[in-house]
Amino acid sequence: MPVNLLATLALAYSPPPIIGGQGELRFEYRPDRLVLPKGASLRNAHGLVTDAAGRIYFTYEHGGNDTNCLVRWEADGTGARFLTAGGKALCEGVPHGLQLSDEEGHEFLYHANNEQKLTKTRLDGSIVWQRSGNFGQDPRLPYRPTWFATPPGPFVYLCDGYGSNRIYAFDKQSGAWAAGQVWGGKGGREQHGNFSTNHGCTYDVTADRIAVSDRANSRIEFYDYGRAGEPALEYSHTLDLRGTMGGGSLPCNLRTYPGQGGRGISPDLSGPVAVLDAAGRVASVVNVSVLLGPLGHRHPHDAILLPSGDMAVAEWNPGFVTYWKRLPSPARAGDVVG
Repeated sequence: MPVNLLATLALAYSPPPIIGGQGELRFEYRPDRLVLPKGASLRNAHGLVTDAAGRIYFTYEHGGNDTNCLVRWEADGTGARFLTAGGKALCEGVPHGLQLSDEEGHEFLYHANNEQKLTKTRLDGSIVWQRSGNFGQDPRLPYRPTWFATPPGPFVYLCDGYGSNRIYAFDKQSGAWAAGQVWGGKGGREQHGNFSTNHGCTYDVTADRIAVSDRANSRIEFYDYGRAGEPALEYSHTLDLRGTMGGGSLPCNLRTYPGQGGRGISPDLSGPVAVLDAAGRVASVVNVSVLLGPLGHRHPHDAILLPSGDMAVAEWNPGFVTYWKRLPSPARAGDVVG
Protein backbone atom coordinates (compact mmCIF):
# COMPACT_ATOMS: atom_id res chain seq x y z
CA MET A 1 0.00 0.00 0.00
CA PRO A 2 1.44 3.43 -0.90
CA VAL A 3 2.91 5.39 2.03
CA ASN A 4 0.75 8.43 1.33
CA LEU A 5 -2.37 6.26 1.44
CA LEU A 6 -1.30 4.80 4.79
CA ALA A 7 -0.83 8.30 6.16
CA THR A 8 -4.26 9.31 4.88
CA LEU A 9 -5.90 6.28 6.50
CA ALA A 10 -4.10 6.90 9.81
CA LEU A 11 -5.32 10.49 9.79
CA ALA A 12 -8.86 9.43 8.94
CA TYR A 13 -9.02 6.94 11.83
CA SER A 14 -7.19 9.00 14.47
CA PRO A 15 -9.48 10.20 17.26
CA PRO A 16 -10.57 13.83 17.11
CA PRO A 17 -9.02 16.30 19.56
CA ILE A 18 -10.72 16.55 22.94
CA ILE A 19 -11.46 20.22 23.56
CA GLY A 20 -13.27 21.96 26.40
CA GLY A 21 -14.23 25.50 27.22
CA GLN A 22 -15.96 28.34 25.44
CA GLY A 23 -15.09 31.46 23.47
CA GLU A 24 -11.49 32.59 23.75
CA LEU A 25 -10.84 30.21 26.64
CA ARG A 26 -10.81 26.81 24.98
CA PHE A 27 -8.36 24.06 25.88
CA GLU A 28 -7.23 20.84 24.20
CA TYR A 29 -6.38 17.77 26.26
CA ARG A 30 -2.75 16.73 25.71
CA PRO A 31 -2.06 13.22 27.05
CA ASP A 32 1.60 13.51 25.99
CA ARG A 33 2.23 16.15 28.70
CA LEU A 34 2.50 15.73 32.49
CA VAL A 35 3.47 12.08 32.10
CA LEU A 36 4.41 10.74 35.53
CA PRO A 37 7.89 9.41 36.33
CA LYS A 38 8.39 5.68 36.07
CA GLY A 39 7.32 4.02 39.31
CA ALA A 40 4.72 6.59 40.29
CA SER A 41 1.53 5.08 41.69
CA LEU A 42 -1.32 7.47 42.49
CA ARG A 43 -4.01 6.64 44.98
CA ASN A 44 -5.22 10.25 45.12
CA ALA A 45 -4.00 13.34 43.25
CA HIS A 46 -4.05 16.59 45.20
CA GLY A 47 -2.09 19.84 44.75
CA LEU A 48 -0.45 21.81 41.91
CA VAL A 49 1.72 24.95 41.83
CA THR A 50 4.28 26.63 39.58
CA ASP A 51 7.49 28.33 40.64
CA ALA A 52 9.01 31.56 39.28
CA ALA A 53 10.62 29.61 36.43
CA GLY A 54 7.24 28.18 35.42
CA ARG A 55 8.09 24.63 36.52
CA ILE A 56 5.11 22.55 37.66
CA TYR A 57 4.96 20.86 41.09
CA PHE A 58 2.45 18.16 42.01
CA THR A 59 1.69 16.42 45.30
CA TYR A 60 -0.17 13.14 45.68
CA GLU A 61 -0.92 10.24 47.99
CA HIS A 62 1.00 7.22 46.79
CA GLY A 63 -0.14 3.64 46.43
CA GLY A 64 1.51 0.33 45.58
CA ASN A 65 5.29 0.29 46.05
CA ASP A 66 5.68 4.02 45.43
CA THR A 67 7.06 5.94 48.44
CA ASN A 68 7.10 9.38 46.79
CA CYS A 69 4.64 12.28 46.99
CA LEU A 70 6.20 15.21 45.10
CA VAL A 71 6.87 15.50 41.34
CA ARG A 72 8.20 18.34 39.20
CA TRP A 73 7.94 18.93 35.45
CA GLU A 74 9.43 21.62 33.26
CA ALA A 75 7.16 24.51 32.26
CA ASP A 76 5.94 22.69 29.14
CA GLY A 77 4.86 19.60 31.07
CA THR A 78 7.86 17.43 30.11
CA GLY A 79 10.87 16.09 32.03
CA ALA A 80 9.13 14.55 35.04
CA ARG A 81 11.23 13.86 38.12
CA PHE A 82 10.59 12.87 41.72
CA LEU A 83 11.67 15.35 44.38
CA THR A 84 12.85 13.08 47.17
CA ALA A 85 14.69 15.35 49.63
CA GLY A 86 11.76 15.25 52.08
CA GLY A 87 11.75 11.45 52.26
CA LYS A 88 9.29 9.58 54.46
CA ALA A 89 8.94 12.53 56.81
CA LEU A 90 7.23 14.47 54.03
CA CYS A 91 5.40 11.69 52.22
CA GLU A 92 3.94 9.49 54.94
CA GLY A 93 0.27 10.07 55.71
CA VAL A 94 -2.02 11.77 53.17
CA PRO A 95 -0.21 14.65 51.40
CA HIS A 96 -2.92 17.10 50.36
CA GLY A 97 -2.81 20.84 49.72
CA LEU A 98 0.26 22.41 48.13
CA GLN A 99 1.13 26.10 48.11
CA LEU A 100 4.16 28.12 47.00
CA SER A 101 5.45 31.20 48.79
CA ASP A 102 8.09 33.71 47.68
CA GLU A 103 9.79 34.98 50.81
CA GLU A 104 12.38 37.70 50.20
CA GLY A 105 13.40 36.18 46.89
CA HIS A 106 13.46 32.57 48.13
CA GLU A 107 10.71 30.14 47.15
CA PHE A 108 9.22 27.59 49.53
CA LEU A 109 6.46 24.99 49.42
CA TYR A 110 3.83 24.62 52.14
CA HIS A 111 2.29 21.16 52.49
CA ALA A 112 -0.88 20.30 54.42
CA ASN A 113 -1.20 16.60 55.22
CA ASN A 114 -4.59 15.22 56.28
CA GLU A 115 -2.87 13.09 58.94
CA GLN A 116 -2.17 16.14 61.13
CA LYS A 117 1.15 17.09 59.58
CA LEU A 118 2.17 20.57 58.43
CA THR A 119 5.44 21.07 56.54
CA LYS A 120 7.43 23.88 54.97
CA THR A 121 10.01 22.73 52.42
CA ARG A 122 12.43 24.07 49.89
CA LEU A 123 11.63 23.40 46.25
CA ASP A 124 13.50 20.08 46.32
CA GLY A 125 11.30 18.87 49.17
CA SER A 126 13.92 19.26 51.91
CA ILE A 127 12.23 20.19 55.16
CA VAL A 128 12.56 23.63 56.74
CA TRP A 129 10.13 22.91 59.58
CA GLN A 130 7.46 20.36 60.32
CA ARG A 131 4.69 20.27 62.90
CA SER A 132 2.89 16.98 63.60
CA GLY A 133 -0.20 16.40 65.71
CA ASN A 134 -2.12 18.99 67.68
CA PHE A 135 -0.37 22.31 68.11
CA GLY A 136 -2.26 23.81 71.07
CA GLN A 137 -5.75 24.22 69.65
CA ASP A 138 -8.84 22.90 71.44
CA PRO A 139 -8.17 19.13 71.62
CA ARG A 140 -11.89 18.40 71.58
CA LEU A 141 -12.15 19.59 67.97
CA PRO A 142 -11.57 17.25 65.03
CA TYR A 143 -8.41 18.09 63.09
CA ARG A 144 -7.63 17.05 59.47
CA PRO A 145 -5.87 19.96 57.72
CA THR A 146 -6.30 20.49 53.99
CA TRP A 147 -4.59 23.66 52.66
CA PHE A 148 -2.45 26.70 53.42
CA ALA A 149 -2.91 30.26 52.18
CA THR A 150 0.43 32.08 51.86
CA PRO A 151 -0.21 35.84 51.55
CA PRO A 152 2.61 38.41 51.90
CA GLY A 153 3.59 39.06 55.48
CA PRO A 154 4.76 36.95 58.40
CA PHE A 155 1.87 34.46 58.61
CA VAL A 156 0.34 31.56 56.72
CA TYR A 157 -3.30 30.58 57.24
CA LEU A 158 -4.35 26.93 57.48
CA CYS A 159 -7.78 25.56 56.56
CA ASP A 160 -8.81 22.56 58.65
CA GLY A 161 -11.22 21.53 55.93
CA TYR A 162 -11.77 17.88 56.82
CA GLY A 163 -11.83 18.56 60.53
CA SER A 164 -13.12 21.53 62.50
CA ASN A 165 -13.89 23.91 59.59
CA ARG A 166 -11.66 26.42 61.35
CA ILE A 167 -8.72 28.53 60.16
CA TYR A 168 -5.46 28.85 62.09
CA ALA A 169 -2.47 31.15 61.57
CA PHE A 170 1.18 30.09 61.79
CA ASP A 171 4.46 31.97 61.70
CA LYS A 172 6.22 31.44 58.37
CA GLN A 173 9.71 31.37 59.84
CA SER A 174 9.24 29.06 62.82
CA GLY A 175 6.02 27.17 62.14
CA ALA A 176 4.69 28.26 65.53
CA TRP A 177 0.92 28.67 65.92
CA ALA A 178 -0.21 32.22 66.57
CA ALA A 179 -1.85 31.06 69.79
CA GLY A 180 -5.45 32.08 70.30
CA GLN A 181 -5.94 33.06 66.67
CA VAL A 182 -8.85 30.94 65.44
CA TRP A 183 -11.56 31.76 62.92
CA GLY A 184 -14.56 29.93 61.53
CA GLY A 185 -16.30 26.73 62.48
CA LYS A 186 -19.14 24.69 61.06
CA GLY A 187 -21.88 26.71 59.32
CA GLY A 188 -24.29 26.94 56.42
CA ARG A 189 -24.75 29.33 53.51
CA GLU A 190 -26.56 31.89 55.64
CA GLN A 191 -23.41 32.42 57.71
CA HIS A 192 -20.33 34.23 56.47
CA GLY A 193 -17.17 33.23 58.28
CA ASN A 194 -18.39 29.72 59.04
CA PHE A 195 -17.95 26.84 56.63
CA SER A 196 -18.99 23.40 55.51
CA THR A 197 -15.67 21.88 54.38
CA ASN A 198 -13.38 24.89 54.06
CA HIS A 199 -11.25 22.81 51.74
CA GLY A 200 -8.99 25.30 49.97
CA CYS A 201 -7.17 28.25 51.50
CA THR A 202 -5.28 30.24 48.87
CA TYR A 203 -3.97 33.75 48.35
CA ASP A 204 -5.94 35.65 45.71
CA VAL A 205 -3.10 37.65 44.16
CA THR A 206 -5.43 39.75 42.02
CA ALA A 207 -7.59 40.99 44.89
CA ASP A 208 -4.89 40.78 47.60
CA ARG A 209 -7.19 38.70 49.78
CA ILE A 210 -7.39 35.16 51.12
CA ALA A 211 -9.87 32.98 49.25
CA VAL A 212 -11.51 30.14 51.16
CA SER A 213 -13.24 27.43 49.14
CA ASP A 214 -16.31 26.59 51.22
CA ARG A 215 -16.92 23.42 49.26
CA ALA A 216 -20.17 21.94 50.54
CA ASN A 217 -21.72 25.43 50.58
CA SER A 218 -20.88 25.86 46.84
CA ARG A 219 -19.07 29.13 47.34
CA ILE A 220 -15.75 30.90 47.71
CA GLU A 221 -15.43 33.43 50.52
CA PHE A 222 -12.89 36.26 50.50
CA TYR A 223 -11.12 37.73 53.52
CA ASP A 224 -8.82 40.62 54.25
CA TYR A 225 -5.83 39.45 56.26
CA GLY A 226 -3.33 40.85 58.73
CA ARG A 227 -0.43 42.31 56.76
CA ALA A 228 1.85 43.02 59.72
CA GLY A 229 1.88 42.43 63.44
CA GLU A 230 -0.91 40.14 64.60
CA PRO A 231 -2.67 37.84 62.11
CA ALA A 232 -6.24 38.77 61.24
CA LEU A 233 -9.11 37.69 59.00
CA GLU A 234 -12.05 39.95 58.16
CA TYR A 235 -14.86 38.90 55.82
CA SER A 236 -15.02 40.80 52.52
CA HIS A 237 -17.44 39.12 50.08
CA THR A 238 -18.67 35.83 48.64
CA LEU A 239 -18.66 34.25 45.19
CA ASP A 240 -21.69 31.93 45.06
CA LEU A 241 -21.08 29.36 42.31
CA ARG A 242 -24.53 27.77 42.24
CA GLY A 243 -25.82 30.13 39.55
CA THR A 244 -23.08 29.40 37.03
CA MET A 245 -21.82 25.94 38.06
CA GLY A 246 -25.08 24.39 39.28
CA GLY A 247 -26.61 23.70 42.66
CA GLY A 248 -24.28 20.75 43.25
CA SER A 249 -21.11 22.77 42.75
CA LEU A 250 -18.20 21.66 44.97
CA PRO A 251 -15.38 24.20 44.48
CA CYS A 252 -12.08 22.84 45.80
CA ASN A 253 -9.81 25.82 45.34
CA LEU A 254 -9.20 29.16 43.62
CA ARG A 255 -6.02 30.50 42.06
CA THR A 256 -5.68 33.89 40.37
CA TYR A 257 -3.19 35.35 37.88
CA PRO A 258 -2.71 39.11 37.52
CA GLY A 259 -0.32 38.51 34.62
CA GLN A 260 -3.12 36.80 32.69
CA GLY A 261 -5.61 39.62 32.87
CA GLY A 262 -6.58 38.81 36.43
CA ARG A 263 -8.10 35.46 35.46
CA GLY A 264 -8.71 32.77 38.01
CA ILE A 265 -9.28 29.04 37.93
CA SER A 266 -11.40 26.88 40.22
CA PRO A 267 -11.61 23.06 40.05
CA ASP A 268 -14.92 21.52 41.06
CA LEU A 269 -14.97 18.07 42.65
CA SER A 270 -18.24 17.29 40.85
CA GLY A 271 -16.44 17.30 37.48
CA PRO A 272 -15.87 20.68 35.77
CA VAL A 273 -13.09 23.26 35.96
CA ALA A 274 -14.13 26.93 35.82
CA VAL A 275 -11.96 29.73 34.40
CA LEU A 276 -12.97 33.09 35.85
CA ASP A 277 -12.48 36.61 34.52
CA ALA A 278 -10.93 39.44 36.54
CA ALA A 279 -14.32 40.33 38.01
CA GLY A 280 -14.78 36.80 39.37
CA ARG A 281 -17.36 35.77 36.78
CA VAL A 282 -17.19 32.30 35.24
CA ALA A 283 -15.94 32.89 31.68
CA SER A 284 -15.38 29.32 30.53
CA VAL A 285 -15.99 25.79 31.81
CA VAL A 286 -14.01 22.68 30.88
CA ASN A 287 -16.14 19.65 31.74
CA VAL A 288 -13.29 17.31 32.60
CA SER A 289 -15.48 14.48 33.91
CA VAL A 290 -17.60 14.59 30.75
CA LEU A 291 -14.76 14.86 28.27
CA LEU A 292 -12.49 12.32 29.96
CA GLY A 293 -15.09 10.33 31.88
CA PRO A 294 -14.65 7.23 29.69
CA LEU A 295 -10.97 7.23 30.75
CA GLY A 296 -11.90 7.31 34.45
CA HIS A 297 -11.37 11.04 35.07
CA ARG A 298 -14.03 12.26 37.50
CA HIS A 299 -13.02 14.63 40.29
CA PRO A 300 -10.92 17.79 39.66
CA HIS A 301 -9.23 18.67 42.95
CA ASP A 302 -6.74 21.39 42.00
CA ALA A 303 -6.06 23.36 38.82
CA ILE A 304 -3.57 26.00 37.72
CA LEU A 305 -3.07 28.29 34.76
CA LEU A 306 0.46 28.06 33.41
CA PRO A 307 2.52 31.06 32.23
CA SER A 308 1.83 29.96 28.64
CA GLY A 309 -1.93 30.24 29.25
CA ASP A 310 -2.28 26.46 29.27
CA MET A 311 -3.95 24.62 32.14
CA ALA A 312 -3.03 21.72 34.42
CA VAL A 313 -5.57 19.76 36.47
CA ALA A 314 -5.08 17.31 39.36
CA GLU A 315 -7.97 14.86 39.72
CA TRP A 316 -8.52 13.35 43.12
CA ASN A 317 -9.73 9.76 42.76
CA PRO A 318 -8.66 7.79 40.90
CA GLY A 319 -5.56 9.95 40.73
CA PHE A 320 -4.73 11.72 37.47
CA VAL A 321 -2.89 14.86 36.44
CA THR A 322 -3.70 16.29 33.00
CA TYR A 323 -2.40 19.00 30.69
CA TRP A 324 -4.73 21.22 28.62
CA LYS A 325 -3.31 23.44 25.90
CA ARG A 326 -5.09 26.73 25.30
CA LEU A 327 -6.45 27.14 21.78
CA PRO A 328 -6.85 30.67 20.37
CA SER A 329 -8.61 29.53 17.20
CA PRO A 330 -12.36 28.83 16.78
CA ALA A 331 -13.68 25.31 17.08
CA ARG A 332 -13.08 22.98 14.15
CA ALA A 333 -15.65 20.61 12.70
CA GLY A 334 -15.31 17.20 14.31
CA ASP A 335 -13.79 18.42 17.57
CA VAL A 336 -15.12 16.81 20.73
CA VAL A 337 -16.09 19.87 22.78
CA GLY A 338 -17.58 20.10 26.25
